[in-house]
Amino acid sequence: MSGKPPPFEDKYIPEPMSGCWLWLGSCDDKGYGKGFSCQRRYKAHRHSWTLYRGEIPLGLCVLHKCDTPACVNPDHLFLGTRTDNSVDKVRKARHRGWGRGNQPILNGTKHPLAKLTDADVLWIRIDDRKPSIIAQNYGVSRQIVWKIKTRQVWTHLP
Repeated sequence: MSGKPPPFEDKYIPEPMSGCWLWLGSCDDKGYGKGFSCQRRYKAHRHSWTLYRGEIPLGLCVLHKCDTPACVNPDHLFLGTRTDNSVDKVRKARHRGWGRGNQPILNGTKHPLAKLTDADVLWIRIDDRKPSIIAQNYGVSRQIVWKIKTRQVWTHLP
C-alpha cells in the first residue's frame, strides 16, 4: 500500500437524475464535502473547481447552480463574490429569512432548518406528556416544545 490518497474521482458518485456528483467522503454540518490534500483541509467543491477549471481568484467563492452542497460536478459550479452568494441564496429562497427588507420570512416547513412537519406541531400542541419526553420523541429541545405549546413559534398554524 502506497499511502497515497485515492484520486478525486474515487471520492464521488454521479447521481444520474440530477447530474450531481455526490461527495462520498465526510461532510461538514452544512452538507459540504470536505477532505485533505497534502495535509491541507479543503472543501470538496472548491477542490473540484481547482482540478477541472483552474485556480480560484482571491476573494471569490465557488457557488452551486444545483444548490446541492455535496455536489462536486464542475458543470454545476460557478465563481462569485460573497455578495453574489447572498443574492443567489435570497433569489432561490435558501436563506434563513429574517423578514428584513425584501427577504421573506421562512417559517414552518419552509425554513431550511425545520425538523418538524405541520402535523408534528399540531400533535405536539395536544400531547399531554412531559415536554422532555415529547422533545426526545421528535428530536428537538424542550424549549422548542414549550414554545410550540405556548404558540411562540409555528404561529402560522391554527
